[in-house]
Amino acid sequence: MSDTKKLGMIAGSGMMPVEIINYCNKTGKEIYVIGLEPFANEEQLKDAPHSFARIAEVGKMLKAFKSNNVYEIVLAGGIKRPSFKELIPDWEGMKMVGKLAMKKMSDDNMFRAVINEIEKLGFKIVGIEEVVPEMLFFEGIYGKIKPSKEDIDDINRGITVAKALGAVDVGQAVVVQEGMVLAVEAIEGTDMMLSRAATVKKTGKAPVMVKILKPGQDMRVDLPAIGLQTVEQLKKYGIKGIAVEAGGILLIEREAVIKLADDAGIFIIGMKIDK
Repeated sequence: MSDTKKLGMIAGSGMMPVEIINYCNKTGKEIYVIGLEPFANEEQLKDAPHSFARIAEVGKMLKAFKSNNVYEIVLAGGIKRPSFKELIPDWEGMKMVGKLAMKKMSDDNMFRAVINEIEKLGFKIVGIEEVVPEMLFFEGIYGKIKPSKEDIDDINRGITVAKALGAVDVGQAVVVQEGMVLAVEAIEGTDMMLSRAATVKKTGKAPVMVKILKPGQDMRVDLPAIGLQTVEQLKKYGIKGIAVEAGGILLIEREAVIKLADDAGIFIIGMKIDK
């Protein structure tokens, strides 16, 4: 085993783990990945040393990380929060599940509790933006399409509403058309929000979507991301563009996203959000 400290990654579904692996390979950063079953797959992780574990097999994950000289761990990719009945823990997982089962927690608080338990065992959880800083949205327009003055008015309305949603831990995104809120994001996620918005939008000026961080959001986990699927959904449901919080939202597959948005006539803009 090499004495070099490696980055560890706990990987869920989607392209974000792939982006991190590619970045590490490009920059020479050693990485060891544990894919969470059933969310991650072999194709995602083929370019990095890896193994697989169920979400509650904490002992198996810790053993793999320790044997591969991992100290820092990044969490990336999508997972579905399981019920306690769905968990099949090993001994370490059983101890952690037992602690969490005694508490009623939102997703954010649950993730923080899991992070705290992992860090008590000698690891450090780091944010994706610490590993791949270039993946964070910067302030400005991406691509060739620019929002109009009316779009900016709707964006500002959306920011106000999204801040209120985040403050009560409901969601992080909203769709606005001519000042009217068509849909807000809740537990069902962004795609379902956009489909609902499409059923009530008016003719005329197309709606816009806004996505920002929740107040006090832990940047180490569950950081919102925009990717090809998001732009495809905007196109499908007739949403003119998206505004996201600069420095707080991740952009996956940047070049492909910008090309798809340009081809579809959709604007993408990163905006500084006053807290």
